Amino acid sequence: MKKTIVLLAASLFITGCLSGIFKRDAITVNYYQIEYPEIDKVCKDPFDLALSFRRLQVNSAYDRSTLIYMNGDKSGGVYSYDEWLSSPDELIFSMLQRDLEDANVFKSLTSRTSGVLPDYSLAGTLVEVYESRELLGAKAKAHVVMLFTLTRLDRGSRTSRVVLQKRYTGETECTSSNPESYVQGVCASIREISCNLNKDILSAVTEEEDRLKNTQE
Repeated sequence: MKKTIVLLAASLFITGCLSGIFKRDAITVNYYQIEYPEIDKVCKDPFDLALSFRRLQVNSAYDRSTLIYMNGDKSGGVYSYDEWLSSPDELIFSMLQRDLEDANVFKSLTSRTSGVLPDYSLAGTLVEVYESRELLGAKAKAHVVMLFTLTRLDRGSRTSRVVLQKRYTGETECTSSNPESYVQGVCASIREISCNLNKDILSAVTEEEDRLKNTQE
């Protein structure tokens, strides 16, 4: 009887040890959205034109939901338990689409399914988005690079004319060394890019419409 009790006690002890070894705390993943204040209107009276804004292309290295960082020595990695709510190009596209409406350059924004033929087409590419960690103790920066091409469409002659093609870079210093600060920096960088983009779109459209008007006279 005593031998049975000893064996049972040993069994319980081993089971308890194994459960302690294999037990893992619940992993909490933090998800982040890209949001920032609305940009200012750049055009008081919009052109009587429609713009088609395509979904962003994205560099395959950044086509993921994880938050990426790069060190000054060209090495890098990802935050293990911090992710974007969806792929960053999708989050950025939604904000840029809102900004194009708020900028008030075009009378309407269209999609392929809207049935409205566009006068201009805007295509964008997310080239880079990561936390840039410099060496020698410098503060990290939220680094974002995007490329945009604005095309004037001529449906009558089935020709098109590129009126704007530009690479935009936003770098915002992170206030702290944590994912939240990096995300805030990305939001600020995207907003800066969006403000500059819409100002450039206004200039390009104004110049192109004047050119077309003079050509027709």
